[in-house]
Amino acid sequence: MKKILTVLTGGTIGCESQNGILSVQSGNCRALELYKETYHDDTEFVIVQPLHILSENLDKKHWETLVNFLYSTDLTDFDGIIITHGSDTLSYTSAVLGICCRHFNIPVVITAANYIPDDSRSNALCNIHAAVVLVHTFSHGVFTVYRNDGENFCSVYLPEQIREADRFLGKFTSFRGSLFGKITENGFHQLTPSLYPVRMSPAFSDKTLSLANDILLIKPYPSMLYSAIALPDTVKAVLHITYHSCTVKTDGTENALYFLKKCQNKGIDFYFTAVKGSSVYETSHALLQNGAVPLWNLSDEAALAKLLLYYNCQIQDRSVFLSDSTSKNPT
Repeated sequence: MKKILTVLTGGTIGCESQNGILSVQSGNCRALELYKETYHDDTEFVIVQPLHILSENLDKKHWETLVNFLYSTDLTDFDGIIITHGSDTLSYTSAVLGICCRHFNIPVVITAANYIPDDSRSNALCNIHAAVVLVHTFSHGVFTVYRNDGENFCSVYLPEQIREADRFLGKFTSFRGSLFGKITENGFHQLTPSLYPVRMSPAFSDKTLSLANDILLIKPYPSMLYSAIALPDTVKAVLHITYHSCTVKTDGTENALYFLKKCQNKGIDFYFTAVKGSSVYETSHALLQNGAVPLWNLSDEAALAKLLLYYNCQIQDRSVFLSDSTSKNPT
């Protein structure tokens, strides 16, 4: 028998519909009820609810609450943790938990749903089943599972590689284009040669998570008004997402170089997302030449999570923390 700590945070998977309005219900575990009714196994779910929100309302204070709850809970008697979440910000919380919980001695699985559990279109039941399968499969590691519409399997993502769902189709993707694995009626199938999960030490030495300092994330668009962007004193670093070619605007007066200089004058570190290759465009080169720091091969979500923790926690190994880690095999 597996004993699983089931952490409810809200989201569609924990919602009910009342007169066509979806709202989070306290202690709503309908997805678990459906699992028990369907599979009739001896899995014991111990249910807790440290958060009670729709995930679009997610704030860094909610990450503090969730992580500190997990850190303060005695996990000795549990075989795994399943965290139910809203789909809107699933990829962001996955990245945070992938770092904060990487040292746990039991697997942590994050999942969500596209419709409320009692809706015939809902993937809530199969996502919960997939999460249970992962608890049976792995002794540790952090994973996100989700069945996209139109697919007959649940995708298994590494937590720092799942990307925000497409707004129209509602489908999640993996940052590198390939899934870690998938779960079908025949169980778990690994799709990549990665040796993940390996035993890892805690990312930081703090006993509790406190995120007082802010990271400002900005995304480019044509005619972006850099001069309109404020920089409050709580902002310690800027994360500038780049276009898919790892480029930004450097011509004219309203450009990234102007904003980089503004950040430097206020003592704010400036980072941008990049992919290592044989060559770079002159616009990216200009950022590098003027002191911007590239974050290589990280998803937007992973880059934000790493910077948020980097500027708020006592990181164990700061020299490598901001690098890509989930795709590397141990040596």
